[in-house]
Amino acid sequence: MKTDIVVNYDKCGDPRECKKCLQICAPALFLLYSTDDESDDPDVWRVDVAFTDLCTRCGDCVEVCPKEAITLV
Repeated sequence: MKTDIVVNYDKCGDPRECKKCLQICAPALFLLYSTDDESDDPDVWRVDVAFTDLCTRCGDCVEVCPKEAITLV
């Protein structure tokens, strides 16, 4: 069963400071990237979900997110 992981970017804030979802996910589904390589603006940094087929639906990313920005669908 494919899992959809939704990140609410309005709640996520600056993922460069948090990185909790990246650290807790054993299959390493999350990627941290900038939508603008020339900007240091926190609003252009995103946590994106890759490799969703590897998700085990453990829910650790949902539980560890301090801003409740991640949802499993």
